[in-house]
Amino acid sequence: MPRSAHRVITFNLLWAGVLVVVGAALILSGQASGQQVNGTVSWLAVGCWVMALVMLVRSALIARDLGQGLNWVHTSVLNVVADRHAVIPAPAKDFQAPEITTLLRALGRYQDQVTRERLGPDRRLVAVLGALSSGVVVATEKGQVSLLNNAAQELLGAERAKVGTSIFAALSRESVMRALEKAHRAERPMEAIFERLDGVDLQGRVSSLLNNEGAIIIFPPVELDRHRPGVDFDLTLHDIPPAIRPLGLDLLLDELPLLVLDTETTGLDATNDRIVSLGAVCAHGMRLFKSQMIDDLVDPGIPIPATSTAIHGITDDMVNGARAWPELYAEFEGLVRNRVVVGHGIPFDLTIMRAECERHGQPWQDLVFIDTLRLASLLNPTLNHFGLENLVGLYQIDLHGRHTALGDSLVCAELFFRMVPRLQMQGLATLGDLLRFHCHDPVDVIAKQKEAGWITEQPDYLREQSGLE
Repeated sequence: MPRSAHRVITFNLLWAGVLVVVGAALILSGQASGQQVNGTVSWLAVGCWVMALVMLVRSALIARDLGQGLNWVHTSVLNVVADRHAVIPAPAKDFQAPEITTLLRALGRYQDQVTRERLGPDRRLVAVLGALSSGVVVATEKGQVSLLNNAAQELLGAERAKVGTSIFAALSRESVMRALEKAHRAERPMEAIFERLDGVDLQGRVSSLLNNEGAIIIFPPVELDRHRPGVDFDLTLHDIPPAIRPLGLDLLLDELPLLVLDTETTGLDATNDRIVSLGAVCAHGMRLFKSQMIDDLVDPGIPIPATSTAIHGITDDMVNGARAWPELYAEFEGLVRNRVVVGHGIPFDLTIMRAECERHGQPWQDLVFIDTLRLASLLNPTLNHFGLENLVGLYQIDLHGRHTALGDSLVCAELFFRMVPRLQMQGLATLGDLLRFHCHDPVDVIAKQKEAGWITEQPDYLREQSGLE
């Protein structure tokens, strides 16, 4: 069994000290006798010192490796604490310290066990539903698809029917609502006709979920050339956030009501450019609630520059017929009430949203916000750049859906969740603590945001309460 890094470092330092003393003793013994130190003794002394230096260098290298390994374990533990779905990636290098390998294996076993316990029943459910030739769809109260087997996807169209999207992207709203109302009145499963958006009628059976949390639609068996068992699901879409009260500075970070936000725009001029997409998702503490989210295109009313399309992929054709800003902002106002807005570089998003409201004659109300870019500059001062791409590796986040409004919102939510334990370790326990840290300390970042003309101050009422004047 390999010796621990701690033992190796201790052994090397001890013997390095002994060799330094031996070398010094050889030189001093010759000088004490009043005779010139002969060459053999000198070479022995130099040899002792060289060996001591080698041991010191080896100790330093092992200590550096141990420190890097402990930092990786530290990051992994904080991430698992912050996010029960966090995946611990394999480190970029093999750590020579055996204790690091042991810790990472133990953490990996713990995560595997928790994952198995959490997903065990779901895996059996997947096997059962995937084996059915009947199409099965589960939708939330608002129409988000939360479960879909392959047979249903064949019926509804793979390009339209996906988990997390609206059932109304595949079936007409009228036919679905009519069937649900019929099932509600009868208080039992009912046969119904569902109209696909291409005009095809589908026979199905609909029933309500417990407490009217959504609906289950079952279609007759589908004749396929080849049966492809499989189920895609995210039943957490049925979860709703707990009731919230007006924001107060005494709210604990673990209990903050949040709205994580990002926009895609025609450019980076927050005053004159326009929004083409808005993504937002609610969270409470360190838990996402995807049942409460926005993922919509916006008609900007002007052509989208090719340089912007190259980044976010949104074209003029895609926004043709999309919702206008006033309609989308009305939905946003309903979600953001009594929530803290979180985003990466969020002052830009808030500023361009304010400009859109002014352009459309809508009243704008300043929002309480937390900028993860500011927090990153404080928590990771050795980094040169604080873009999401730089931070996802440091915080062990799986980068997905980048440069889409909702995709960036989800990545930013994970980033903030993983920052919370680090903030708490610095003694920040409440919203008031976080705001004072967030609004005072990142001086350089705030100065650049002010220079760009972005919103940088919290709402007046909150600044007066929290001493952020």
